[in-house]
Amino acid sequence: MIRRFRASFVVLALVGLSACGSPQAGSHPSLGLDPDGPEQRLNTLTALDERVARVAWRLSEANVDLCPVVRQSAGWALHSAGQYSPELRPFSEQRFGLDGDQPGVLAAPAGSPADRAGLRPGDRVISVNARPLAVGDRRRAAQYEGLAANLALLDAALAAGPATLEVIRDGQTLHTRVTPVRACGYDVQLNPSDELNARADGRRLFISTALAGFAQSDDELALILGHELAHNVLGHRSWAETGGEGRTVVDPNCDPRLCGDGNHERQADRVGLYLMARAGYDPSAAAPFWRRFAASNWRVRYPSLAHASAGVRATRLEAVQAEIEAKRAAGQPIRP
Repeated sequence: MIRRFRASFVVLALVGLSACGSPQAGSHPSLGLDPDGPEQRLNTLTALDERVARVAWRLSEANVDLCPVVRQSAGWALHSAGQYSPELRPFSEQRFGLDGDQPGVLAAPAGSPADRAGLRPGDRVISVNARPLAVGDRRRAAQYEGLAANLALLDAALAAGPATLEVIRDGQTLHTRVTPVRACGYDVQLNPSDELNARADGRRLFISTALAGFAQSDDELALILGHELAHNVLGHRSWAETGGEGRTVVDPNCDPRLCGDGNHERQADRVGLYLMARAGYDPSAAAPFWRRFAASNWRVRYPSLAHASAGVRATRLEAVQAEIEAKRAAGQPIRP
């Protein structure tokens, strides 16, 4: 289970999930939250948020034809002052120009609709299609509901097509028009935690700050997120509206070419490597990542009930990498 935190750019409760894939739980305190003070913790979090958003956007856009859940997306990552703790909120307001529950642009990945519309970190969205976005009660304790209501208005506007935004940038009011594109319809959340962990619940992808920080390159981060995205692509996680839980399921309709031998983690390793390759990331990063991960985390050196050992996974992924390279050399589509 991932506990509820109030410092990340999306604050959600997650119930009833099991750790998976690259993410077998382990402790790595040096890669968790920076203890030097609230401003530095905010800097650490937002830098990781921006990096995760960048990689997640490329995976989402490149694999839209494989994702069972699709939406019209601006490709941005948004946050608000109201979701930060009282300790972090003043620094978020100063650094990003945030105000209450109004969404601020945390990241506008290169090439995304948000980027093409000229949006940049520090912009605060105050209206969409002339409809104001609520500031809410600035004195409340940290909560996500106010931002969520504003995000729902933005999502509804984008679902209908291009949307006109009114934004505040450096004290000036600007107008821009965002033309969304189809992308995988899964939110990606960074959770402040010292556990080396990532998860999927059928609706979202989750990665801890420790695991995001452990990834030495965007290729390694794409490997982790691609694995979790593969779980959702393959229907391994089913979202239950009642109780708000992600449950592990067996999809009887899963394409046997994707589902292979029935082992969920092996399937997600294979398909995830394809997803990262389709997004332009280097699949040769997979095997070295797993061997380095095993060197720093004894838990993954041995097999568990759901996971093979890190060494076995590395060897298998080298075979998948060769499979992908052979398809490229033959001019074939890179599809799992």
